[in-house]
Amino acid sequence: MKVFDSGMPEETYWNSLFDIPVILKWLNLRGVGDPVVEIGCGYGTFTIPIAREISGDVYAFDIEPVMADRTRGNAEKAELRNIHVSVRDAIAKGTGLEPDSAGFVLLFNILHFNDRRVLLQEAYRILKPNGIVAVIHWRKDIDTPRGPVVESRPDRKMILDSVEGLDLRFVGNERILEPYHWGIQLIKLE
Repeated sequence: MKVFDSGMPEETYWNSLFDIPVILKWLNLRGVGDPVVEIGCGYGTFTIPIAREISGDVYAFDIEPVMADRTRGNAEKAELRNIHVSVRDAIAKGTGLEPDSAGFVLLFNILHFNDRRVLLQEAYRILKPNGIVAVIHWRKDIDTPRGPVVESRPDRKMILDSVEGLDLRFVGNERILEPYHWGIQLIKLE
């Protein structure tokens, strides 16, 4: 199922909407368990720099074959061999990865739909104990040049309500990620 308001602009413009070094610092990938899983990889905006930063594998999923092909092509240009890209409807079919197999799951700009719990449950299912799910989304408190309608953008309460009953805990890692995003990290309890 494709999430509404998910169209992608041109790649260079899209990449300009993020401060990628600041986001990578916030993710704090050093010492994190691998693999890293990204659901909704788009152009590989984060897939590529994350794959450069870790020694393990990155599994990237996108529902759009064109986006998966772009990520694959960007990985080849960067000569990265630790990226595995799949075309998959992760909302309808999950990732297909084994339970308790991922160290980190990225859900970036993808939770702007009413049944966001489906993706959060999949993240929980595939995370190893002490693994982290990082959510980044468009801010609601400012005007942004892109993004879904403000009412559909998740905030902290919506994310925490969506993980109720799952052993995912917020332990204080939430941040405004200038210029247009915010992020929250949740840890899977043992």
